[in-house]
Amino acid sequence: MRILVASSSAHRQAFYRGAIEGLGDEVRVAVSGVECAESLRKERPDLLILETPLLWGGSDGVLAVLEESAGGQSLPVILVAASSSAEDWFQLGRFRVDNFLFHVPTAGELHRAIAGCAVGPPQTSRAEPIAQPG
Repeated sequence: MRILVASSSAHRQAFYRGAIEGLGDEVRVAVSGVECAESLRKERPDLLILETPLLWGGSDGVLAVLEESAGGQSLPVILVAASSSAEDWFQLGRFRVDNFLFHVPTAGELHRAIAGCAVGPPQTSRAEPIAQPG
């Protein structure tokens, strides 16, 4: 999976890179809202991990660009609160987000959030159809 991470913190960028590459996924990092929007226009990832707040263009700016350029295709977005500012969250309420992490996640929390947004049809292990109650 190709994952784009937008974080203004060098420390958290290194954390995300290590945690995501540990899953075997490809990761790109954007350090600002402007860089993230530019990266989204160049090559669409399979998943966006977006921190709020984000410098230069902000998380809301990235989500607005994503909404305008989606062309009917949705991109899974995990929004991470790097700050607890209610104002940051209020500005983002009008956009579609697939998962909210209300704090910077642990590696396990990040892995579960990524798995929850994984693209593709659901996998099943049953060969026969599930009987409906009746």
